[in-house]
Amino acid sequence: MDVSRAPHYLLVDDHSLIREGMMQAIRSLDPAARFSHANTLQGALSKLVDAGIDDPIDVVLLDLGLPDSRGMATLQSVRAAAPTQRIGIITGQSDVQIALECIHHGASCFIPKLAEIDGFMNALRALVEGRLHFPSELLSPSEVDWPTPEEESPPRVIRLTPRQKDVLQWILKGCTNHAIATALGISAETVKLHVSAIFRAYGVHSRTQLVLLCSRSPAAMSAGDDDDAAPASSMSEAVRESAA
Repeated sequence: MDVSRAPHYLLVDDHSLIREGMMQAIRSLDPAARFSHANTLQGALSKLVDAGIDDPIDVVLLDLGLPDSRGMATLQSVRAAAPTQRIGIITGQSDVQIALECIHHGASCFIPKLAEIDGFMNALRALVEGRLHFPSELLSPSEVDWPTPEEESPPRVIRLTPRQKDVLQWILKGCTNHAIATALGISAETVKLHVSAIFRAYGVHSRTQLVLLCSRSPAAMSAGDDDDAAPASSMSEAVRESAA
């Protein structure tokens, strides 16, 4: 996102009152924010195309239940049309498996509409600030295959190259390898190698685990290079504690 201009949000929900409420809530956090609206999937896709390169959409806040599309296909269609934008899901569903699937398919925030006001605003604040958010109340250790810490080994130190740090930031926005390759001007195969190295550094086995780890433990996002390393011995424990 070009920080020299006000961020452009696309609010996608078939209830105008919900869109108005989201707009007012985001404006309370970011008064300079600008908005486009859509009440169908086709309308959202048209807005993304019409915005073009002159005034692109930076953030999409998306309901999964629209008149012309429901469920994960809605997110998949928007992600395909918006490969590098941040996408937040706002939904009436509060199911952990749906939430995890949304993260797996590229959302960076999952916001239940029935959340308490403090939780709702914390989620929106994370979206506005470009951070990750997953509602901890949906999680329990038994529901997620968390990375297992090596209890008797020395504390893991995360070391990433500058390029791997770049790739990590795109992963945390939910971007595919192809989108990352295009954004960074490198091959998809090179991205795949960087992603594998990042998984090894963090001790995870999937993008979903990596995103959840970073959403629960901000320290996990501050990996260093060979001269500035970040210890990570307690990251998995932090994830578990915040999910309990």
